[in-house]
Amino acid sequence: MHAAVLRYFDQVARLGSIRRAAEALHVASSAVNRQILKLEAEVGTPLFERLRSGVRLTAAGELLLRHSRETLTDFERTRLEISGLSGTVTGHVRIICLESLLLRFMPQVVAELAASHPQMTLTVVGIDPGDTAEEMRSGRNDFGVLFADRRLRGVEVSGTFHTSIGAVMRPDHPLATRRSLTFTDCTAYPVVMLYDRWLLDLIMATEFAESGEKLVPRIVSNSIEFLRQIIELGLGIGFFTPIGFIDEIERGKLVHVTLAEPLLADSAISILVPRGREPTLPARIAMDAVRRHLGEFAKRLPAQAGSPGGRQKGATRAK
Repeated sequence: MHAAVLRYFDQVARLGSIRRAAEALHVASSAVNRQILKLEAEVGTPLFERLRSGVRLTAAGELLLRHSRETLTDFERTRLEISGLSGTVTGHVRIICLESLLLRFMPQVVAELAASHPQMTLTVVGIDPGDTAEEMRSGRNDFGVLFADRRLRGVEVSGTFHTSIGAVMRPDHPLATRRSLTFTDCTAYPVVMLYDRWLLDLIMATEFAESGEKLVPRIVSNSIEFLRQIIELGLGIGFFTPIGFIDEIERGKLVHVTLAEPLLADSAISILVPRGREPTLPARIAMDAVRRHLGEFAKRLPAQAGSPGGRQKGATRAK
């Protein structure tokens, strides 16, 4: 089967509509429909259920979709390997990452890649930690720079960067000089939190069941940048890794105090690759750049709680 036909099929499956797929592919709807009908005739069974609202894959369509995505990935990888023989790296890399990395880390990685491989293109998307499993299963992404989570299946870990989730606050806050904190310690003060609290809700529920305390966020948002400004204004404590606040910590405008809960005190960010998917040449180059910059970034992180200018030795390790 020709790669173009598989791309048509993949887009229709992804978007659930022949019309929307045609718009995304910049071709006529009739051309996409014709190719789908030819494909169905070739395999001898319907690949989509035709609905009033669009189309939905049949069981046969689900099987063919897995095959087509593997075929397209293999074709693209081979094409890029061939182009790399000339010394020029071309191709597209799609990376998903935490918003904190999107704000304070990935711009330097992208700048390096743009300078060294100007014909490479990139999509870098920030996601909520709770969306990690779905995004890694989707087949859309070459790799992710995300929280390590042992519950994840179907991923390979290419590198790990150790950090901690702690309480971020102004240096004049009453808790700013503490070496470590619990959530219970923070209940006497206003707090701000991300909308997607991922691991925090489970740990807070366990801790508060013992302490009998309760923590009600003063402000909730899905933007780390917004919450950073709110914390700088002294409107509450936030619970984050220091990554999205590294510049403010270095300048002494904020401090990061480690939370005592072991799962939070010893958190990790990993480079995650879908299992069984061999990264393309551009993806491998991008992963190497991320790994190298993570090693440099680790040197900037605060050494301990309550020390705004301190540093610690971080590490990345390949697995």
